[in-house]
Amino acid sequence: MPPLPSPAAPPGVAAVLRLLESRDLPAAARLAAASASSTPLPLAAVLLHRPLPPRLGYCLHARAARSGLLADRYLANALLAFYVRLPDHLPHALRAFDDLPRRDVVAHSSVLAAFLRAGLPRRALLHLRTMAAGGIGADEGVAPSAHALSAAAKACAVLRDLRAGACVHGTIVVRGYGDDGVVLSALVDMYGHAGAPADARRVFEEMRAPDGICYTSLISAFVRNDWFEEALRWFRAMVATKGVWPDGCTFGSMMTALGNLKRARQGREAHAQVVTHGLCGNVIVESSTLDMYAKCGMMVDARKVFDRMKIRNAVSWCALLGGYCQSGEHEMVLLLFRQMGMEDDDWYSLGTLLRSCAGLSAVKLGKEIHCRFMRMRGCRDVIVESALVDLYAKCGAVKYAHRVFERSSVRNMITWNAMICGFAQNGHGEQAISLFNKMVREGVKPDYISFIGVLFACSHTGMVEEGRKYFNSMTRDYGTAPGIEHYNCMVDLLSRVELLEEAEDLVNKSPFRGDSSLWAAILGACATHSNPDVAVRVAKKMMELEPRYHLSYVLLENVYRTIGRWEDAVEVRKLMKSRKVKKEPGTSWIDANRSKLYMCKAKEGVSQPVAFGEMSADEEIQFI
Repeated sequence: MPPLPSPAAPPGVAAVLRLLESRDLPAAARLAAASASSTPLPLAAVLLHRPLPPRLGYCLHARAARSGLLADRYLANALLAFYVRLPDHLPHALRAFDDLPRRDVVAHSSVLAAFLRAGLPRRALLHLRTMAAGGIGADEGVAPSAHALSAAAKACAVLRDLRAGACVHGTIVVRGYGDDGVVLSALVDMYGHAGAPADARRVFEEMRAPDGICYTSLISAFVRNDWFEEALRWFRAMVATKGVWPDGCTFGSMMTALGNLKRARQGREAHAQVVTHGLCGNVIVESSTLDMYAKCGMMVDARKVFDRMKIRNAVSWCALLGGYCQSGEHEMVLLLFRQMGMEDDDWYSLGTLLRSCAGLSAVKLGKEIHCRFMRMRGCRDVIVESALVDLYAKCGAVKYAHRVFERSSVRNMITWNAMICGFAQNGHGEQAISLFNKMVREGVKPDYISFIGVLFACSHTGMVEEGRKYFNSMTRDYGTAPGIEHYNCMVDLLSRVELLEEAEDLVNKSPFRGDSSLWAAILGACATHSNPDVAVRVAKKMMELEPRYHLSYVLLENVYRTIGRWEDAVEVRKLMKSRKVKKEPGTSWIDANRSKLYMCKAKEGVSQPVAFGEMSADEEIQFI
């Protein structure tokens, strides 16, 4: 709202301002247009009013042009401010800027903001350089203000350009804005987006009296770069600072940090503070709280937060869907998706739904979702394409998975890993190894999951030397410590080619020697390869580690029977009975009529449906 007129203000301006105060915008515009012949100030006052309908602004612009008032400094600046506020009006704003009789620092700062709003941060930086250097197109006596430098720091944050951000930081210091809290807060945010949280902390520590916005920018910078412990430390420092209070954005970042750290107890405490601070209606805070509970596996609490939300956006829906998917409750994901009313550009929800289809091996439903994805505008999204590759690979449709992979526009690490593991798990070991080598040649650094896929492929194709090479390359070339999955693959590889002693030695030297799954892999190989000495040692080790684990007894009994030691096999069976160890019955999943999912157990009848309920084929297609 424009300020009240001074006593010296012309009568026409005073009358227009009174009408604007009473929110009678049409009357104010008519009066301003009528008095345009005597003074341009009423037109400028109406143009600066917020909100102003675009059509009314165009009419006022035309009136000013007919009256020959565009050369007036105040009216020209008001026109520039009007067009800068409008979305998709950058050419009009630049034309108004070029028509200014004198372009001051306010006008230049407005153009900087217009470039940022139009998604052109690079042009915003070029404009700042023109201002600062006094080059072609610069105006004499115009130097970047604090507002312009803050906008430049925001442009560097959008670009994630650390080098350009450092240059802007230097300009800020040289021009004497090193103590400006707004500018320094923008710098903290810029360093956070540019992946330099240590520099963000250094800038923050140079502030004399940081306020809540500065603390929030620093905490967000830490969370954005996965410095979750540091974010918690500075949040505690913020709470202990007198006169500084966390707001919704602060609590949103804190919930994200606590969720990633799986700090359920501290998350509950933070939730209690959210309630006491009266932030329960804040959709950002509530979505972050929901995501925190979901990441901690507390889906009951997550659902309570979701059900109490008055406003739900795509983030809150996706957080709940992702939590159920992560917890293995894939049927609930399908139920919620039907209620969601997904927007066309909500790719993340489709990715979550496809992961649930993969968990249920529902390839038909996955194909229908794929069809919807193809009909949606764009049809290119790395999240959905990676989920499609994973779905088809897990359902055994390797050709479909490879086709999606080859046609994907952008491939990230998840896409590569899904295809490599898909080849490996479906008996195409050589293709998995070939794709792994292709990924390395293209400059993509393999991660933990990549080596699981390639080692699994080596195991199922019997490539012992290649398996040893990749296993040793993990630590030597890429600095990735082997995990339990990698040792399992190597033990399986060595056991398949009857190198049982080497497999046993590998397990004994590994940091996971106390994990029974490694010994079970060796014992399983002993059932097909006659090496009773190794079998006995491994079985005894397994019984020591897992005395209630029935496979230890069953596998050892099978080994004794295979090598003809029937009496020992009977003794193992007696020992199993005396310890009351029972063999769990096998189960199978049956998808009948695409609407019911049954679980069948050995020596038992078919159970009741356990999936998401009855739904006809037509309804299933319609909900997608």
